[in-house]
Amino acid sequence: MPELFAGVHRDDSNFPVQFWGSNVPQAWAAGSTFALVQALVGLEPDAASGLLHVNPHLPEWLPDVELHDIEVGGQMFDLRFTHDPKGDGFEVLRGPRERVALRRAVES
Repeated sequence: MPELFAGVHRDDSNFPVQFWGSNVPQAWAAGSTFALVQALVGLEPDAASGLLHVNPHLPEWLPDVELHDIEVGGQMFDLRFTHDPKGDGFEVLRGPRERVALRRAVES
């Protein structure tokens, strides 16, 4: 994703001003999409134990998310997360179901 987005009307009498590096992806910007998805589904891999912990919290405008080819501890997973007002859920589409665990946040 570009670092800078702009929308300026263009005609024959004007031209865009050069902004060096404006279209060069920055590591933080490129990684922000993955960090957002990880936060939405609560993805916590534990490779040493071969476990994948999840805790989905999808917003109302995002009814479901599918993630494919997640590798944890030498195992491959495909997961589908769904939004439900009573509590978001998940389904293991590929991989050993017993290696994926729901981890709810502890409320104090």
